[in-house]
Amino acid sequence: DLIGESSGINAEYGGFIKVDKDYVLSFAEKSKVGGVKQFHMMSSQGANANSYFLYTQVKGEVDDKIMNMGFERSVVYRPAVLLVKRNETRYGELAAQWLLGWADRGRSMSIQIKDVADSMVGAIFDETSGVLDNRSIIAKAAAFRAKEAKPDGS
Repeated sequence: DLIGESSGINAEYGGFIKVDKDYVLSFAEKSKVGGVKQFHMMSSQGANANSYFLYTQVKGEVDDKIMNMGFERSVVYRPAVLLVKRNETRYGELAAQWLLGWADRGRSMSIQIKDVADSMVGAIFDETSGVLDNRSIIAKAAAFRAKEAKPDGS
């Protein structure tokens, strides 16, 4: 399993904490010690350290710790449901993606994976810092693509 996957090791409580919290924070700490100046991390919409739900609580705890580690720039991306094709079949996720892809035209509850990727690439090269919610991710992706479409890239 890849770090951040929601199957395999993450299917169990202990595995989820190990991968989504311990590994991420260890990597961030080692990155900081190694001189990394900016840290970008994908989290989840609804992440909140005070949440009653384990998933959003752990994501929120990690987000808060990353934002307070002292990197010159930290960016936490909190996308909604990712509209992405996977190799494995997750029937609940497929149903949610289909429904949201059709019904969520304003993209408040879902996001194309390309928007997340483009916003991340754009944010590496500008002065973005902080937590980006779904709408901010979409806006940053659009700005990045508009800039890239210009002949001089400005």
